[in-house]
Amino acid sequence: MNKLDTSQLLWILVPATIILISAVAVIDRVVHVNAVAASQAIVTKAATQHDINIGNKIGFTAPDFTLPTVDGREISLSDYRGRPVILNFWASWCGPCRYEVPAFKAFYERYPEEQVVIIAVSTQDDPDSARGYAIADGLKFVIPVDPRGVVANLYNVRGLPTTFIINENGVIKSIKIGPFLSVDEMEERLTSVK
Repeated sequence: MNKLDTSQLLWILVPATIILISAVAVIDRVVHVNAVAASQAIVTKAATQHDINIGNKIGFTAPDFTLPTVDGREISLSDYRGRPVILNFWASWCGPCRYEVPAFKAFYERYPEEQVVIIAVSTQDDPDSARGYAIADGLKFVIPVDPRGVVANLYNVRGLPTTFIINENGVIKSIKIGPFLSVDEMEERLTSVK
């Protein structure tokens, strides 16, 4: 049986050590990112855990969340209980999202926030890009930022734009995947769930 000399042993141990350190670094990074996202989602869900009917489907109470907005405030969905809410998930890089902006702006002009609230969550997007887009387009409705998509995941959003119509009691009454083509379509969707 041949014995390995020191140089042969180094040729084996050095690459093996590098591979092991790289694997540990990758695993640590994945665990850390998932832990941060999970802890934010748990905090988000904790606000309404007393309600056993919380969910992201029609007929369930919409999960509460708290996010910062592009204008420096912090809002929670529960702040708007007592009024219908149009909860829209979008991103500045999303073409169909930009396509529906005129409908949202027209709807906002027709209906004051005391009657219907539009919350347009910028998700998986750079907050500065969302802020710049909101300013450039003159968007006045509530625009929270969810750069890591934690709230979008809580709502099981799989494509953008996705919009949830939530009644004054906080119950999801309608879900639309894809852009609204007109303010009339938004009004029709809202009145059909009352």
